[in-house]
Amino acid sequence: MTAVPDLVTVVDRLLAEDGGCVWNRAQTYATLARYAVEESYELVDAIDDGDPDDVREELGDVLYQVVLHAGIAERAGEFTLEDVAAGVRDKMVRRHPHVFGDETADTVDDVVRVWRAAKAAEKSARTSALDGVPRAMPPLERAVKLLERLEEHGAADTAVASVVAAAPAAPAESVASAESAESVASAAFGSVAHREARGTSDTSAAAPGAGTARASVGSLAPADGAGAVDPAWGIAMLEEVAGAVRDGIDPVASLRVAVAALEEAGRAAE
Repeated sequence: MTAVPDLVTVVDRLLAEDGGCVWNRAQTYATLARYAVEESYELVDAIDDGDPDDVREELGDVLYQVVLHAGIAERAGEFTLEDVAAGVRDKMVRRHPHVFGDETADTVDDVVRVWRAAKAAEKSARTSALDGVPRAMPPLERAVKLLERLEEHGAADTAVASVVAAAPAAPAESVASAESAESVASAAFGSVAHREARGTSDTSAAAPGAGTARASVGSLAPADGAGAVDPAWGIAMLEEVAGAVRDGIDPVASLRVAVAALEEAGRAAE
């Protein structure tokens, strides 16, 4: 295999002081962070579209980001691409003792148990089950991840209840606005739900309480408070997300279906 070393050579050339690329040399971890996120989202799009050629291309773009970050790090004397690969190699060996060691894991649940035990041993310095959940994650994905961590300790319902109990009073609902939002969403959703779900349960599009959630969204008047932070609305949505997770619904995938419907409705209205 020569393509990976060749890619490293290309990145080295881009970062070279003599004959390299001025843009690449100017980059840092921080300036490249947005591209790592964008490339990851493009990979997810390719996976959703089901085109292997697109998946291959987008994986290459993600790999380029890894090699570029490692190249910048090497020039700063911090670490190399070899260090990156060695670190993840060793981690995968440690977390699969049922493959590389003496543990036994015959079911998926067994594998999860073994993985969690190995990870807990590695991260023994952490003081909370919520340590390590990235703060930069989009709020919905982060909420789901936090709920998963809490559920491992049987604390999800208690934590959500405490947040809901502390919620400030919500603004009065505008029924007309809510019904309008409901009608638009329903009309748009029906035309693309099956196509976008790609094998997910039809019930993912209609989580218990979903109508209430949409009414709450519609009730926020876009007047002087447009763009303002509304903790009551946020807590209500958190409660909806927790309920969906509890009912076996994937809130992220379900919202992606609804947003795809919104895009199609918007394009049709142009």
